[in-house]
Amino acid sequence: MGSLVLERRLSAERIPDKEKTKRIIKWIRYSDAKLRKKFSFLKYQNAIGFGITIGSAGGMILLGTLYVIGLIPFWACIIGNGILASFLHEMEHDLIHSIYFKESPKMQNFLFWMVWLFRANTVNPWFRKEIHLLHHKLSGNKEDIEERFISNGMPWGLRRILVMIDPIMAVALQGPRIRKDAIYYLKKIKSSPIKGPYRSIFLLLWYSFLVWGLFSLVNLALGNPIQETGVAASIHHFLNTAAVVYLIPCWLRQTSIQIVSSNMHYYGDVKSLYQQTQVLDSWWVLPLHLFCFNFGATHGIHHFVVTQPFYLRQAVAPKVRPILKKYGVRFNDFESMTRANRYEKEVESIPATA
Repeated sequence: MGSLVLERRLSAERIPDKEKTKRIIKWIRYSDAKLRKKFSFLKYQNAIGFGITIGSAGGMILLGTLYVIGLIPFWACIIGNGILASFLHEMEHDLIHSIYFKESPKMQNFLFWMVWLFRANTVNPWFRKEIHLLHHKLSGNKEDIEERFISNGMPWGLRRILVMIDPIMAVALQGPRIRKDAIYYLKKIKSSPIKGPYRSIFLLLWYSFLVWGLFSLVNLALGNPIQETGVAASIHHFLNTAAVVYLIPCWLRQTSIQIVSSNMHYYGDVKSLYQQTQVLDSWWVLPLHLFCFNFGATHGIHHFVVTQPFYLRQAVAPKVRPILKKYGVRFNDFESMTRANRYEKEVESIPATA
């Protein structure tokens, strides 16, 4: 049995990457078509997408209300809203690829507003659409603006951690180099990264919550707790409430997907679509997957077939992952983190600033 498996593996390795890609795409589309044929309601794709968007946004409002009136604990609200926000992220991603309401730009724009305002710590969807479509064209290259802004290709260390978890540090530490490397493509982007005050308001609330909370904790540790009254107490209470119902869930979701995405994409020596991603489905990634909808285990499928709704990608994943493994797509290549996400396992040197 062992020799048979080895023989099959060696046989798969002899197939050119281009042919492997074709076979994987064919299998994904076959699995998708089979599922659509079995469940006829899947043909109502627009309605499903609309329902997921409204349902997720409504769910976040409901959980926030239940927390405010004291019916659920803070941790339940944070976890629940983090998960619902991850649904909205997947919807935004599908909308970027015009999977819903392709014939109705007005409806697409309405849904863009919905998925963004409930996760306003991200860049707006209109700007992200341009950099994400560029990501599919140039994944793994220095011009891949989207992935590099979340740390893809950076050597592991404190700088990379800061970029993965904090949007201001991402701009400060990666922005200048990306502007230099991708100036040609940045000039071609028509949408502005800033659209209204919404992201600025989120960041103001978020950093106010962090700074005020840290100040209070330090004073408490020093044995001199701050006695807040009046307006100060009301503002702090508001910040704490906003953190539980909105700020922390959005930060958890964003940080989870940035850690997973930046490490499952290869960078620097990617030569084909086949080499762009790996599959991360190890048990220890599960806490992150809880807040990014199993992204690491399924996003590679999306790179092969971009027109598939996220819920169908999840549904066909159990059938598709064995095919990915059969044709040599890497699984849980955590060593790539030590190579600054390079695909090749033998690397002589890694630049200090990727």
